[in-house]
Amino acid sequence: MVLEYDFDIVAIAPDEVDPEHGVAAMKGHRAVRASFRNARTIAALHSASPKIRRIFLESGFSLESKGNGLPHGYYRSEDAADRERILKRLFANIRNMGVQGEYCGDFDFWQFLDDVRRARPRAEITREVPDWTPKARQAEVKKPKRRSIQGRIGFALGLAVIVVIIFRYLASQGTTP
Repeated sequence: MVLEYDFDIVAIAPDEVDPEHGVAAMKGHRAVRASFRNARTIAALHSASPKIRRIFLESGFSLESKGNGLPHGYYRSEDAADRERILKRLFANIRNMGVQGEYCGDFDFWQFLDDVRRARPRAEITREVPDWTPKARQAEVKKPKRRSIQGRIGFALGLAVIVVIIFRYLASQGTTP
């Protein structure tokens, strides 16, 4: 199975302790973590050995999926610095702790590295903040129901019959319209 290893940068409150990592955010940097978009990728990371999961957690990755709808291979351009900082921490943790002989399951490090290398910033995408302001209710304007084709044909035939009856009545009386 081929997994997508795209991830997004998710901000956390500066004074909040990150429950997944158990440490406060680094001073001088925006408090963030990386979340994979694909739930199958998260499941594959969960099936990997505890050491692999710990390496990702301590590097700033989350074990929750938070997809944002960006296409595969792209990330927000404003997240580039945070993304680079998290990836440097990940590679340093891999180098220090080592992954040799650890069970990775379906999580493919080579594919992960390839996806990270190929990912490109997408400048035209901005963060969308939902508008939570209540909207004033407007009175619904009742639109007249549209008649179906059969109803229109029936109305036209009924009108035609009435006109024919009026003409016949006038013809029998000897008058012309």
